[in-house]
Amino acid sequence: MKKFLLLALLICGCISPHEQSGANKAAEDYIRKMLDNPNYLESVSFTELEKKRYPTALDTSLTDANIGRDDYKKMQKFVDSENGVRPDISMNNTRDFDNIKHGRLNYYAFVYTFRIDSAGYKKLMKYRFELDSMNNVLNAKDITHDWDGMRSEKNTH
Repeated sequence: MKKFLLLALLICGCISPHEQSGANKAAEDYIRKMLDNPNYLESVSFTELEKKRYPTALDTSLTDANIGRDDYKKMQKFVDSENGVRPDISMNNTRDFDNIKHGRLNYYAFVYTFRIDSAGYKKLMKYRFELDSMNNVLNAKDITHDWDGMRSEKNTH
């Protein structure tokens, strides 16, 4: 029984190769477009996609109340209770809960490493990407010389 549970967790918890390849292509296309389609662009590596969620003001309250990130029944009950006590933040709480429940705050993050030709020299560059579920680039940041960015990326895996 434990073997089946472990297998089910592995299957459900992994990003499919199709999603990874779509994200990789989106990042490469974004870099090509951003650098005005350079003659020499060589992909070196892509880190594994990591599913993340943007934090909200409601998250702090949920954490303080020991409510899990996927327990929507308890979240709804908590939001209803807090809205009764604090009507001034009820609109924000309701919006945040709806966004959490429907996955609108989810995004995928990874690092793309590539080489370009810069005045005759091959230059190694790294960019951290955030994509939505349709592989649209939400954010791209050059972390080539950002040691904190690379360190935090290693700590998230």
